[in-house]
Amino acid sequence: MKKLLSILLLFVSLQSLAGVDPKLLVRELNKKFSQVIDYKADLYMEFNLPGVKMKNLKGKVVFKKPNKFKIKAKGIFFLPKQNPMQNMSEMLIDTNSYTSIISGYETVEGKNCAIVNIIPLKAQDELILGKFWIDIKNPLVYKSQITTKNNGTIETKSVYGNFMKYALPEKIIVKVEINRVKVPKMMSVDLNKKSKPKTGIESKETGTIQLNFSNYTINGHLSDAEFID
Repeated sequence: MKKLLSILLLFVSLQSLAGVDPKLLVRELNKKFSQVIDYKADLYMEFNLPGVKMKNLKGKVVFKKPNKFKIKAKGIFFLPKQNPMQNMSEMLIDTNSYTSIISGYETVEGKNCAIVNIIPLKAQDELILGKFWIDIKNPLVYKSQITTKNNGTIETKSVYGNFMKYALPEKIIVKVEINRVKVPKMMSVDLNKKSKPKTGIESKETGTIQLNFSNYTINGHLSDAEFID
């Protein structure tokens, strides 16, 4: 009897998930994004990139709508061209530029997430495919894979805390393809010393950049001067 009940509950659960509307999930997520006019936060960056020696750094991050974004830090650092904080919200908010479908469901960070695929409507777009693991109960992106023509695929995982109602994470772990990352010239020697694969197949060695955010100040009417070097 218990086995039969479990099967019935599983069937009902799958049926309810099958009815999840990706447009509704994205709409609810965009409501969170839209609350944020600007923000400032402390940032701690941890680098784990094979062949690249980088010290962990402290800094600050500032953002202002529509697209002003800047990281302030003393020292050498770099991030993928596809900025994981900025590009995600910009990509999802422009709902007229893509179609969305759900390709499956997966548990991420204990959350039951729908895998929402974002497919651009224009062939000339830089974006090839965006995949977002969005919590069904409280729409937030816990994982993403963004594939572009020029920068390969960047995968992120997000952890949320006190500012989840704004869709602002406490931590983002960015997984990057080392050969796609533009390393500052003074550091590229470490990469060049690495042996190339004998098979002639391009290496896809990966590393991670962890971004830790704290002390958020949201909608503090940031001045444009904050974004001037």
